[in-house]
Amino acid sequence: MADEMLYVHYETVSNYVLSKGIAVKDDTKLVRKVPENLLLIDGRKNIGTFDSHTGFQIIKGQDNVKAFFQNGIDKPTAFGKWIDFVNVEMLHLLTPIEISEILYIAHAHTHLHSPFYYKLQNNYIYLTLPNGFTKMYYRYLDQFHDLFAEAITERMVEKINQKKRFFQKDKFIKPFPVESVKEFIPIFKEGAVISFKQMRFDNGLYFIPLFIAEDRYASVGSYFNEKDSVGTIIYDCGHDEWKFQIDFE
Repeated sequence: MADEMLYVHYETVSNYVLSKGIAVKDDTKLVRKVPENLLLIDGRKNIGTFDSHTGFQIIKGQDNVKAFFQNGIDKPTAFGKWIDFVNVEMLHLLTPIEISEILYIAHAHTHLHSPFYYKLQNNYIYLTLPNGFTKMYYRYLDQFHDLFAEAITERMVEKINQKKRFFQKDKFIKPFPVESVKEFIPIFKEGAVISFKQMRFDNGLYFIPLFIAEDRYASVGSYFNEKDSVGTIIYDCGHDEWKFQIDFE
Protein backbone atom coordinates (compact mmCIF):
# COMPACT_ATOMS: atom_id res chain seq x y z
CA MET A 1 0.00 0.00 0.00
CA ALA A 2 1.20 3.51 -0.77
CA ASP A 3 2.19 5.86 2.03
CA GLU A 4 -0.77 7.09 4.02
CA MET A 5 1.10 10.10 5.34
CA LEU A 6 2.23 12.64 2.76
CA TYR A 7 4.90 15.15 3.75
CA VAL A 8 5.72 18.37 1.91
CA HIS A 9 8.26 21.03 2.84
CA TYR A 10 8.41 23.97 0.45
CA GLU A 11 11.62 26.03 0.45
CA THR A 12 11.04 29.19 -1.55
CA VAL A 13 14.53 30.67 -1.12
CA SER A 14 16.40 27.81 -2.76
CA ASN A 15 13.39 26.60 -4.76
CA TYR A 16 13.19 23.00 -3.62
CA VAL A 17 10.51 20.67 -2.32
CA LEU A 18 11.34 18.01 0.25
CA SER A 19 8.63 15.37 0.21
CA LYS A 20 7.63 11.86 1.15
CA GLY A 21 4.78 9.81 -0.25
CA ILE A 22 4.40 11.88 -3.43
CA ALA A 23 4.76 8.92 -5.78
CA VAL A 24 4.97 9.53 -9.51
CA LYS A 25 2.15 7.69 -11.26
CA ASP A 26 2.31 9.72 -14.45
CA ASP A 27 5.72 10.73 -15.78
CA THR A 28 4.21 13.79 -17.47
CA LYS A 29 3.55 15.20 -13.98
CA LEU A 30 7.20 14.89 -12.93
CA VAL A 31 8.30 17.64 -15.33
CA ARG A 32 6.19 19.79 -17.59
CA LYS A 33 8.59 19.47 -20.50
CA VAL A 34 10.78 16.43 -21.04
CA PRO A 35 14.43 17.54 -20.61
CA GLU A 36 16.80 17.34 -23.54
CA ASN A 37 19.37 15.35 -21.53
CA LEU A 38 20.05 14.10 -18.01
CA LEU A 39 23.26 14.02 -16.00
CA LEU A 40 23.04 11.04 -13.62
CA ILE A 41 24.89 11.94 -10.43
CA ASP A 42 24.19 8.88 -8.26
CA GLY A 43 27.14 6.81 -9.44
CA ARG A 44 25.18 4.30 -11.51
CA LYS A 45 27.10 2.66 -14.34
CA ASN A 46 24.42 0.44 -15.82
CA ILE A 47 22.40 3.10 -17.63
CA GLY A 48 23.12 5.80 -20.17
CA THR A 49 26.55 6.52 -21.57
CA PHE A 50 29.73 7.53 -19.78
CA ASP A 51 30.85 11.15 -20.07
CA SER A 52 34.61 11.39 -19.59
CA HIS A 53 34.61 15.14 -18.88
CA THR A 54 32.34 14.98 -15.84
CA GLY A 55 32.83 11.34 -14.86
CA PHE A 56 29.04 10.85 -14.78
CA GLN A 57 26.68 8.80 -16.90
CA ILE A 58 24.41 10.83 -19.16
CA ILE A 59 21.13 10.12 -20.94
CA LYS A 60 20.98 11.91 -24.28
CA GLY A 61 17.86 12.87 -26.19
CA GLN A 62 14.26 13.42 -25.12
CA ASP A 63 13.12 9.98 -26.24
CA ASN A 64 15.69 8.29 -24.00
CA VAL A 65 14.90 10.64 -21.11
CA LYS A 66 11.19 9.89 -21.45
CA ALA A 67 11.93 6.15 -21.44
CA PHE A 68 14.02 6.61 -18.29
CA PHE A 69 11.12 8.39 -16.57
CA GLN A 70 8.58 5.79 -17.68
CA ASN A 71 10.78 2.97 -16.38
CA GLY A 72 10.91 4.67 -13.01
CA ILE A 73 7.16 4.76 -12.43
CA ASP A 74 6.17 2.93 -9.23
CA LYS A 75 9.84 2.36 -8.28
CA PRO A 76 10.65 4.87 -5.50
CA THR A 77 14.43 4.78 -5.97
CA ALA A 78 14.56 4.24 -9.73
CA PHE A 79 14.88 7.93 -10.57
CA GLY A 80 18.00 8.14 -8.44
CA LYS A 81 19.73 11.51 -8.61
CA TRP A 82 19.93 13.62 -11.73
CA ILE A 83 20.27 17.10 -13.19
CA ASP A 84 18.86 18.05 -16.57
CA PHE A 85 20.99 19.91 -19.11
CA VAL A 86 20.49 21.40 -22.56
CA ASN A 87 23.47 20.24 -24.62
CA VAL A 88 26.68 18.27 -24.32
CA GLU A 89 28.85 21.10 -25.63
CA MET A 90 27.93 23.36 -22.70
CA LEU A 91 28.18 20.42 -20.29
CA HIS A 92 31.82 20.07 -21.32
CA LEU A 93 32.49 23.67 -20.30
CA LEU A 94 31.91 22.82 -16.64
CA THR A 95 35.02 23.55 -14.58
CA PRO A 96 36.47 21.10 -12.06
CA ILE A 97 35.08 23.29 -9.28
CA GLU A 98 31.57 23.17 -10.77
CA ILE A 99 31.80 19.40 -11.17
CA SER A 100 32.89 19.11 -7.54
CA GLU A 101 29.86 21.19 -6.51
CA ILE A 102 27.62 18.73 -8.32
CA LEU A 103 29.36 15.85 -6.53
CA TYR A 104 28.67 17.65 -3.27
CA ILE A 105 24.98 17.96 -4.12
CA ALA A 106 24.82 14.22 -4.81
CA HIS A 107 26.60 13.39 -1.56
CA ALA A 108 25.21 15.99 0.88
CA HIS A 109 21.80 16.50 -0.76
CA THR A 110 22.16 20.26 -0.62
CA HIS A 111 23.73 22.95 -2.77
CA LEU A 112 26.74 25.17 -2.12
CA HIS A 113 25.81 28.01 -4.45
CA SER A 114 22.93 28.34 -6.88
CA PRO A 115 21.44 24.95 -7.82
CA PHE A 116 20.73 26.31 -11.30
CA TYR A 117 23.78 26.37 -13.56
CA TYR A 118 24.16 28.74 -16.50
CA LYS A 119 26.16 26.17 -18.48
CA LEU A 120 23.60 23.41 -17.90
CA GLN A 121 20.52 25.64 -18.19
CA ASN A 122 18.91 23.12 -15.85
CA ASN A 123 15.36 23.44 -14.61
CA TYR A 124 15.55 20.60 -12.10
CA ILE A 125 17.71 18.64 -9.70
CA TYR A 126 16.17 15.39 -8.47
CA LEU A 127 17.55 13.65 -5.38
CA THR A 128 16.38 10.36 -3.87
CA LEU A 129 17.08 10.55 -0.13
CA PRO A 130 17.11 7.90 2.61
CA ASN A 131 13.89 6.71 4.31
CA GLY A 132 11.66 7.36 1.32
CA PHE A 133 12.19 11.13 1.09
CA THR A 134 12.71 12.98 -2.17
CA LYS A 135 14.20 16.42 -2.72
CA MET A 136 13.61 18.21 -5.98
CA TYR A 137 14.82 21.63 -7.02
CA TYR A 138 12.54 23.47 -9.44
CA ARG A 139 13.41 26.59 -11.37
CA TYR A 140 9.66 27.24 -11.17
CA LEU A 141 8.25 25.85 -7.93
CA ASP A 142 4.65 25.80 -9.10
CA GLN A 143 5.53 22.76 -11.23
CA PHE A 144 5.29 20.71 -8.04
CA HIS A 145 1.56 21.46 -7.89
CA ASP A 146 0.75 18.88 -10.57
CA LEU A 147 2.53 16.16 -8.57
CA PHE A 148 0.78 17.09 -5.35
CA ALA A 149 -2.68 17.16 -6.93
CA GLU A 150 -2.07 13.75 -8.51
CA ALA A 151 -0.84 12.30 -5.20
CA ILE A 152 -3.92 13.48 -3.30
CA THR A 153 -6.22 12.07 -5.98
CA GLU A 154 -4.39 8.71 -6.08
CA ARG A 155 -4.49 8.29 -2.29
CA MET A 156 -8.21 9.08 -2.20
CA VAL A 157 -8.92 6.59 -5.00
CA GLU A 158 -7.02 3.93 -3.09
CA LYS A 159 -8.67 4.65 0.26
CA ILE A 160 -12.23 4.82 -1.05
CA ASN A 161 -11.86 1.58 -3.01
CA GLN A 162 -9.89 -0.25 -0.34
CA LYS A 163 -12.78 -2.37 0.92
CA LYS A 164 -14.76 -2.85 -2.27
CA ARG A 165 -15.52 -6.38 -3.38
CA PHE A 166 -13.57 -7.83 -6.27
CA PHE A 167 -16.55 -7.71 -8.65
CA GLN A 168 -17.31 -4.06 -7.94
CA LYS A 169 -16.06 -1.26 -10.14
CA ASP A 170 -13.77 1.38 -8.69
CA LYS A 171 -15.61 4.43 -7.48
CA PHE A 172 -14.97 7.57 -9.48
CA ILE A 173 -12.93 10.30 -7.84
CA LYS A 174 -12.73 13.74 -9.37
CA PRO A 175 -9.08 14.88 -9.73
CA PHE A 176 -7.90 17.29 -7.05
CA PRO A 177 -7.86 20.80 -8.58
CA VAL A 178 -4.28 21.85 -9.37
CA GLU A 179 -5.22 25.52 -9.14
CA SER A 180 -6.10 25.05 -5.45
CA VAL A 181 -2.63 23.80 -4.45
CA LYS A 182 -1.31 27.35 -4.09
CA GLU A 183 -3.59 27.76 -1.06
CA PHE A 184 -1.48 25.17 0.76
CA ILE A 185 1.81 27.03 0.36
CA PRO A 186 1.73 28.63 3.88
CA ILE A 187 1.69 25.19 5.53
CA PHE A 188 4.04 23.69 2.94
CA LYS A 189 6.62 26.25 4.03
CA GLU A 190 6.37 24.93 7.60
CA GLY A 191 6.52 21.23 6.70
CA ALA A 192 3.02 19.82 6.20
CA VAL A 193 1.68 16.31 6.76
CA ILE A 194 -1.50 15.18 5.01
CA SER A 195 -2.69 12.22 7.06
CA PHE A 196 -4.79 9.73 5.11
CA LYS A 197 -4.08 7.38 8.02
CA GLN A 198 -6.37 9.57 10.14
CA MET A 199 -9.01 10.16 7.48
CA ARG A 200 -12.61 9.86 8.69
CA PHE A 201 -15.94 9.47 6.91
CA ASP A 202 -19.17 11.15 7.93
CA ASN A 203 -22.43 11.58 6.02
CA GLY A 204 -20.93 11.22 2.55
CA LEU A 205 -17.89 13.34 3.31
CA TYR A 206 -14.27 12.24 3.71
CA PHE A 207 -12.15 14.40 6.02
CA ILE A 208 -8.34 14.31 5.73
CA PRO A 209 -6.56 16.28 8.48
CA LEU A 210 -3.49 18.45 7.94
CA PHE A 211 -0.69 18.84 10.46
CA ILE A 212 2.60 20.70 10.81
CA ALA A 213 5.64 18.46 11.29
CA GLU A 214 8.28 21.12 10.54
CA ASP A 215 11.63 19.31 10.22
CA ARG A 216 10.76 16.46 12.62
CA TYR A 217 11.04 13.87 9.86
CA ALA A 218 10.79 10.89 12.22
CA SER A 219 7.27 11.98 13.18
CA VAL A 220 5.94 11.90 9.62
CA GLY A 221 4.69 8.32 9.85
CA SER A 222 3.17 8.70 13.32
CA TYR A 223 -0.34 9.54 14.40
CA PHE A 224 -0.88 13.19 15.24
CA ASN A 225 -3.10 14.64 17.94
CA GLU A 226 -6.32 15.72 16.25
CA LYS A 227 -6.26 18.92 18.31
CA ASP A 228 -3.08 19.94 16.49
CA SER A 229 -4.74 19.89 13.07
CA VAL A 230 -4.14 23.05 11.02
CA GLY A 231 -6.72 22.27 8.37
CA THR A 232 -8.74 19.67 6.51
CA ILE A 233 -9.10 18.42 2.96
CA ILE A 234 -12.68 17.30 2.30
CA TYR A 235 -14.02 15.13 -0.49
CA ASP A 236 -17.79 15.20 -1.04
CA CYS A 237 -18.80 11.91 -2.66
CA GLY A 238 -22.34 13.06 -3.39
CA HIS A 239 -21.23 16.04 -5.45
CA ASP A 240 -17.82 14.76 -6.59
CA GLU A 241 -16.31 17.89 -5.13
CA TRP A 242 -13.12 18.79 -3.27
CA LYS A 243 -13.16 21.35 -0.50
CA PHE A 244 -10.57 22.38 2.05
CA GLN A 245 -10.05 24.69 4.97
CA ILE A 246 -6.70 25.82 6.31
CA ASP A 247 -6.57 27.24 9.83
CA PHE A 248 -3.01 28.48 9.64
CA GLU A 249 -1.40 31.85 8.93
